[in-house]
Amino acid sequence: MVRRTAWGTYTRITNALRQRITAGTYAPGTRLPSEAALCAEFSVARNTVRRALSVLQDEGLITVRPGLGRFIQDDATRPRTPSEQIAANLRHQIQTGRFQPGEALPSEARLSERYAVSRSTARAALIALEAAGLVTCVHGKGRYVRQDVPR
Repeated sequence: MVRRTAWGTYTRITNALRQRITAGTYAPGTRLPSEAALCAEFSVARNTVRRALSVLQDEGLITVRPGLGRFIQDDATRPRTPSEQIAANLRHQIQTGRFQPGEALPSEARLSERYAVSRSTARAALIALEAAGLVTCVHGKGRYVRQDVPR
């Protein structure tokens, strides 16, 4: 029997797990429940859970330890404020090639929707990336990954 999942269900799971991580339900350094346990909890297929976990890994909220499982990132390396968290997630995606040089970053509105924060918080994260020299702002167009960003 083939299970079908509603389109975008992985985003619901990603948001739920992100909320648990940021709220402290899953303490830093602890292991996440197994894929099988998450599949049972959310009543979805394993690929749906893997896609959600992949997003959290791309954002730097969780790490994978081969043979052991997925773990919540330690407090020492995890950003403190929501804008720092957004900036760290975007920085990680730039450094891993998810955002290529010259590619546009998500807008303030898109980031505020995705992370459930105000536009000023999203703006602060983007300004931090500009200050770090990773992003350039084109007035009226958006923010783009700089061409000379080291990989």
